Amino acid sequence: MDRRDVLKALAALPLTAVLSGCEEKRPIEKPVKNKLEIHLEGGFAVVVQENNGNSILAFSPRPPKTEESHQLYFNGINRLEGLTKSYSFKLALEEHLRAEKPEVNLGLKDFTFNTERWRVGDSIVTLELPAPDRITFAGQRTPVKFGSDHRLAFMPTNHILEYDVKDATKHKLECSEQNIQCQPSKDSFPGVTRFFFEIGPVHSLDPVKSHAHAVAFFNFILSQSFPDLVERFSLEQERGDQNPPSSTAPRVAPAVYQYGIDNPWLQRTSYTIDCEFGGPLVNTHTAPIK
Repeated sequence: MDRRDVLKALAALPLTAVLSGCEEKRPIEKPVKNKLEIHLEGGFAVVVQENNGNSILAFSPRPPKTEESHQLYFNGINRLEGLTKSYSFKLALEEHLRAEKPEVNLGLKDFTFNTERWRVGDSIVTLELPAPDRITFAGQRTPVKFGSDHRLAFMPTNHILEYDVKDATKHKLECSEQNIQCQPSKDSFPGVTRFFFEIGPVHSLDPVKSHAHAVAFFNFILSQSFPDLVERFSLEQERGDQNPPSSTAPRVAPAVYQYGIDNPWLQRTSYTIDCEFGGPLVNTHTAPIK
């Protein structure tokens, strides 16, 4: 096609089509995303139910009577009785649909398992949650060994479920107890809404006992709720003459408002969560066994 034919072809095009090609391309504005976070600190099992839209069922079994009892904290300031009571929470989000499996942080790989045989059993707390966009963690991971092959692995102390939402205020957290104020944590900030659930021993433990308790409770979670995982993934208990890894969990810290006086005013600014480990992250295609 020569130059004359090209000019004829352009003349045949509508003027608007020709001009539209000369318009400056404007960047596509992406909608501003808000975030809702569910923080699970301590010994929680987190189950991704692939047979139920990748929804999450998280729970923490009640420890056996031979072990240290556990306490449940909600948003840090609400200590809930965990010796005999059981609590349940259910989260509903508007305008949040996710068909794909959540993205899982590679730091959780060592303790991400698959099974088709599982149960909840007697648990201090259960949470029913929609499929998150991401499952991640915060803080340092603790080195441990699997008992079956003595393989070194690294376990986080928590799971954080993240949801990208248009409006973080359009949610509903249902609580089994009417006296629980199911409002977001005061640690939320513009664009990020947070809920914190923490499980830990009732009594503060020294580092050796804390580590031993964490190993025993993780193994208990497997035996109680994921029997097919016990043989391969139970943790090896450290010998008494070895120094266990130091705990990275939060501790109680005094806040001194009048420095230098004989009796400073001490304020509780944190709370005790002595469980050094989190729990397993489990993928399944089946409903739980009764």
